[in-house]
Amino acid sequence: MPSEKRMLNQMSVDEVERDAKEARENPEKCSVTRKLEADWVGGTRSRIHSGNKELFIGGDQDYGAMSVALASLLGCEIDLIATQATVRGIELDKLSIEGTGDFNFARYVGGINSGPSSGYDNVRYTIRIKSKNATEGQLRDLVKLCETSSPVGDTFSRAVHLSMNVVIEK
Repeated sequence: MPSEKRMLNQMSVDEVERDAKEARENPEKCSVTRKLEADWVGGTRSRIHSGNKELFIGGDQDYGAMSVALASLLGCEIDLIATQATVRGIELDKLSIEGTGDFNFARYVGGINSGPSSGYDNVRYTIRIKSKNATEGQLRDLVKLCETSSPVGDTFSRAVHLSMNVVIEK
């Protein structure tokens, strides 16, 4: 008789535990290269795609790129907390994050190379978390992982080398 799939936080406990064990035992196997393509749709709108997934950014109907950057951070923190809660056997009743970021778009709009940086100068966020089967200390330890284990948080907190190639089509 097949065993019933154990679920917690809408995740397969066995799969999450297997992935966590593999990561601890073979961290070198966790390297990932992500490739996306972006196509201009018109105006300031773009279509980001890879395989059968797509995301639209910009224009009047979608979030702009800076909002998507902030959303990526918040989404990564949700993912990290939910995954690690599942690994630790913590059942989440509520998890939400409110984020705010400050940036100046004068360089972007004005096409100038001086003045304030065009990226985020400051990002603040508040995590709201609730669980019936975890102590306050366990939840604080869980949320602390956002400072040490978040891929997007890590990317935001340091300089990342960018390489750009240009192809002029005729």
